[in-house]
Amino acid sequence: MNKTRLAVVCDSMRKEDLPEVLVIESLSFAEPWTEEMFLHELSSERIAQSLVARADEGNGERIVGFLCAWIVSGELHINNLAVHPGYRGRGVASQLLDEMLIRAYAKEVTVGYLEVRASNEAAAELYKAYGFAAIGRRRNYYEHPREDAIVMRRQPL
Repeated sequence: MNKTRLAVVCDSMRKEDLPEVLVIESLSFAEPWTEEMFLHELSSERIAQSLVARADEGNGERIVGFLCAWIVSGELHINNLAVHPGYRGRGVASQLLDEMLIRAYAKEVTVGYLEVRASNEAAAELYKAYGFAAIGRRRNYYEHPREDAIVMRRQPL
C-alpha cells in the first residue's frame, strides 16, 4: 500500500458529493451519520462548515476524506472527520484540518473543540500535533461499542 503523502484539493462539500462521503462514513464508524444528517449540515450554511478532500491519482478524481464542523460564537466545533481506509496515513486528515483552521481563523475563531473516542489513539495524536489538548471526558458518549469520549480543546486557535 502506498503511504506517501497524497496531494489533495480541499473544498466545500456539495450535495452531489454525498454518495462518496457516505461510503467513507460507513467504512469509518460503527454508528455512521445518515444521508439526512449530512443534508442537514449542508443546509445549515450559516454555522456548518463541511469540507471534502479530492484526489486524482491518474484514475479520475475521487473523494478520499471529509471534515464537518460548526463555527458558532467564535468557536470551532469539529464534529466529524474521516479518511477512506485506503488513503489513511497519507496526510489527508492533516490537509483537511489545515483548511478548516484557515477558514476558522478567517472568521476570527478563537478556540476549537472536538471529541475523540478514548481508544482512537491515532486521531488523538493527530489532534495533539495540531495543538489540541485533552480537557475532559464524556462517560459513555459513544455507543456500539460503548466508550468514553475525550474532549479536546485548542486555545488560542
